[in-house]
Amino acid sequence: MAEEKKEMKKQFAKLSKIEQEKIEAEYHNKRPEEFDNLMSRAKTHSPDAIRLPARLAATLKTMAELEGEPEYQTMVRRWVEERLQQERKLAAKLSKRSPPRKVAALKRQVAK
Repeated sequence: MAEEKKEMKKQFAKLSKIEQEKIEAEYHNKRPEEFDNLMSRAKTHSPDAIRLPARLAATLKTMAELEGEPEYQTMVRRWVEERLQQERKLAAKLSKRSPPRKVAALKRQVAK
């Protein structure tokens, strides 16, 4: 999705100022129902970002390189998913004893 957006920005930037203004005017002149129709077909994207100290990000990049990952975010995402699986299993074991509300809520979130 991010790559598509970058590509669209590049294509838009290649247009002349007059062409850019024409596209912007068409966008701003849409009737509300046209805009609603356009937006209903748009893909939703809500990036969640975690800010990391520069030193930690550098360490993660080095680790990713050692593991053969092209980008450290992929490696971190895998680590988080693996840890969530472990935590889900632990929550399931705990819930068999006596399910507190927080454990039940965690199970529902992780199952999604």
